[in-house]
This record gives sequence, C-alpha cells and structure tokens, in this order.
Amino acid sequence: MWRGNPPPSMSTTWLVVAATTAALLITGAVVVLGGKQGPQPPFLQSAGDGTPPAPRRHDPSSGLVLAGSGSNLPMSRLLVDGFRGEGPTPIVQPSIGSGGGIRALLDGVIDIALVSRPLKERERALGLVSMPYARVPIVIAVHSDVPDTNISTPELVAIYAGHRHTWSDGSPISVLQRERGDSSHRAVGSVVAGFEETNEEAYREARWRVLYHDDAMTDALDSTPGSIGLFGQGAVPQTRSIRALTVDAVAPSVEAVGQQRYPFTKDLAFVTLGEPKGRLAEFIDFVRSDKGQQIIEAAGGVPLADNLEGAESERLADP
Repeated sequence: MWRGNPPPSMSTTWLVVAATTAALLITGAVVVLGGKQGPQPPFLQSAGDGTPPAPRRHDPSSGLVLAGSGSNLPMSRLLVDGFRGEGPTPIVQPSIGSGGGIRALLDGVIDIALVSRPLKERERALGLVSMPYARVPIVIAVHSDVPDTNISTPELVAIYAGHRHTWSDGSPISVLQRERGDSSHRAVGSVVAGFEETNEEAYREARWRVLYHDDAMTDALDSTPGSIGLFGQGAVPQTRSIRALTVDAVAPSVEAVGQQRYPFTKDLAFVTLGEPKGRLAEFIDFVRSDKGQQIIEAAGGVPLADNLEGAESERLADP
C-alpha cells in the first residue's frame, strides 16, 4: 500500500479509466435518449441549442418533399420512384406520423403530408385538402413460426385482453401493440366489438410491448417468435419472417378489400395546403394515371382515384 500520493503512472491510469467511463456513460445516454424516437428529418431537427427550427416556406420547384404517416411510406416511395416528370425527383422523409406531417405542412417545410386518417374539421378549416389515393388492408400479422393461419375477431380480442396466451401448438403468444391513437388500432376498434376497450385497458396496465413506428412494428414482428401485431402498410414484405393471418377465413387481399369482404382497412391520403398546382398537380396526376394505379395495386392497395372525395367520407369519424 502506498502512503501519500500514488506514483505518476498509477495516477495517469486512473485518469484514463475515469475519462473512458465518463465518455461511455455520456455516449450511452445519447443513444438511449436520441434513439427513443429515432432520427428526425432535417426540417424537424433543432439548431443545436434546443430551439426548434424556424419555419420556412418550401419551394416545390426545388423538388417536392413528402412526410407523415409511416403507413404511407412504402407505397409513397414506390409512387415517387415511378414518377417521371420534369424537375427533381420528390423526396419522402422518414415517419413523423400523420399529425407531424400536417404540422410540417402548415409550417411550410414540406409540400405533401402523408396521412392515414381523415382530416379533422379544424384542419379542414385551415385550408388543408385531403386526397385519399389507396385503401389498404390492416393485416393481422404474425411471425412466420406461428402455426395458426386464421384468426376470428373474438380470438383477436381475447389475445389482446390477455385471456388467450398460446397458439394452437401450445407455443406462447407475444403481443405487439402500437401507441394510442394509431390509425390501424382505431380502424380495428371501429369494427370489432370490445377491441377498443381491451386496447385501452392494455395501455393502462402496460400489458404489451408498445411500438411507435410502422418500421419498428415490422422489425419487432420479424425478430420476435410467436408475435402478433397490426400491420398497416399494405402488402407484407416477402423478405421478412412475417406473414398475414386470414380473418374469419378472409385473406387481406386487394380483391377482398375492393369487394369489401375483408373487415379491416384504412385509406392512405396525400394532404396539401390548398388545391395542388404546378409540380404538386403533376405528381397527383401521375398517381391517378394507369401507371400510378398499377403501382398501388402491386403494393397491396386498392386505388381510390375514381372517388377521392367520397373515399374519406366513408372512413372513421373524428374522435
């Protein structure tokens, strides 16, 4: 044991250890805090001092910018890739939710908000125009190792209520839940008796793992054996360990949605501030074209170009 001050080499070693530990703690805090909601699009990032960015009016002539609901992202990206007009290719930003897209649109930092719910009356009063372009099935999705192929609506409620714990082969069920207000959960709750109340009870009791983005739900379904969750992006990706259950023996196909035989659907919409003009109008015209309709169908949606105004009025009422 040393008496007095430690040798210089020992003192230096402890300083290095302390500095390294502090750096790791700071890095961990940044990862935990910053990763909770994932990276933000440039127009939502602060200036570095914690203050939000100043609103700026985006110029569509420099290239359209789309942002909003994660449910819209796969189909919107395919439509953007297929759009071949004059000028820069539009940009689809990461998910910020329907509400986030609407706020960004009103702030003038994007041109099109991607929305997967009807506009509220107060939003319409601000001059927002909704153009539903596709109706997609809300898939009851499971991990590929789940032995069951069909689910009834009473079974769905029993699973989310925690009354049914295992699949048909006795393997455990792992329920994945989206956040409050999620458009897929709202749509299912509007059709299935008891699901909305069961869903709310699950939130209060912190019964299930909650995912806050469509991509997070996809990743969780893909990586969690025995999992079940609502998938609201249209066709289930074939490259992931995920598959769709039939609901009361009806598959979530484009045909079943178009014939109104599949019970769970929602409309994907483009929202603009005022009627679209110029580059905006060109893009909307492309979505309504034969090529745009083919892209929508290939992505698992039913095109709504023939009845854009009527499509939304059939959907969920404002809460």
